[in-house]
Amino acid sequence: MPLLEFEGCRERVRRAKAHREIMAKAWREIGEAEDFYSVGVRMKDDGAGTIWVVPHVPESFTSFFALELGEMLYQLRAALDSCVYHAAILETGKNPPPDENHLEFPIYRKRREYSNNEARVLGPLIKKRRDIIQSVQPYNAPKLAPEDRVFNFNRALDILNEWARKDRHRTLHVVGSWASNLSPKIRCPAGATLKSIKTTGSGFLDNKDVIATFRLSGYKRGMEVQANPDLDIDIAVQEAPPPCADTDTLGNRLLAMLKATTVIVDSIERSF
Repeated sequence: MPLLEFEGCRERVRRAKAHREIMAKAWREIGEAEDFYSVGVRMKDDGAGTIWVVPHVPESFTSFFALELGEMLYQLRAALDSCVYHAAILETGKNPPPDENHLEFPIYRKRREYSNNEARVLGPLIKKRRDIIQSVQPYNAPKLAPEDRVFNFNRALDILNEWARKDRHRTLHVVGSWASNLSPKIRCPAGATLKSIKTTGSGFLDNKDVIATFRLSGYKRGMEVQANPDLDIDIAVQEAPPPCADTDTLGNRLLAMLKATTVIVDSIERSF
């Protein structure tokens, strides 16, 4: 049976989820615009060509998105801290609990730093609950294939902690143009054939970025060459770490943060 003490934590997670849904809806509306991005082809006389893409994301949107993202990060980080606080109340039977100003959910990349601060920030929590918290620390992240790391809780908490910390001091660097899953298509003019094509791979699109280079056989100056970039463009945050796979989108990172926070709160609640 859910404990009333942790309802506030779940409410924060629900609010964080609402912010993610607001961002997703706004991004879908941007992406449905006919002028979402421009595409161009440049050809040289020797048949070498490039495909470039220019995303059109209003500056007002990036500001709105940064604020929504900051609110989401704040709610998730607060949910974790609140979880420790209310666990300490249940542990001691005192409200407020002893050393309430020091209590927080620790997130560390190094085992030594965690060990040095564990007693101070977790106060009266017994080993059973400390083990739950320690298991999801970034330094305990398992070695996984890139595509499996996307939803790893240890990594998700590390990103949440770093981004929330940065957002407290400055606005996160939001850019609405991360290109992935590139599979460009070339429409060759009569008399020419596609000899080779190479994509630049996933990455940020800043202003006018080349997403592929190619070469045509039989090309002559004046021939019209058309291209379809056939790629995904996602809203992204230009903060570390860089995406580890095409599925490591901002949307999936935020979903991983939500899942990790939910599971942690539920696990500590069930430990009583």
